[in-house]
Amino acid sequence: MFDKFEENILTCGYFDVLNWGDDSVEIMSKQKKHYWIIKKFSKEGYPGLVLYHSHEGRYYHVHFCYLEQDIAPAISEILSHDRYIKKKLKLRGKITRVSNAELLRAIS
Repeated sequence: MFDKFEENILTCGYFDVLNWGDDSVEIMSKQKKHYWIIKKFSKEGYPGLVLYHSHEGRYYHVHFCYLEQDIAPAISEILSHDRYIKKKLKLRGKITRVSNAELLRAIS
């Protein structure tokens, strides 16, 4: 169910392809090492796509559902998620611990 263009997107170097099926592909983002499954389906004549996400590659949860089988929105969501995680980790490194007394002095 994946066409040549979609195969090229998935194998362009941003992802490691872990498992490839007829209607799904399991990939890992090389940048943040998060796991994803892109699964195409057609239920009662209505096509769609489900994007699953996992941090360790075992327990997946539904991250997003799409009403079409185009993988571009799912890839965009993965890229956006990686940017969010990168930004969050950068901010976390800048946060310092303060005591309750210091916090009260700062906001008083």
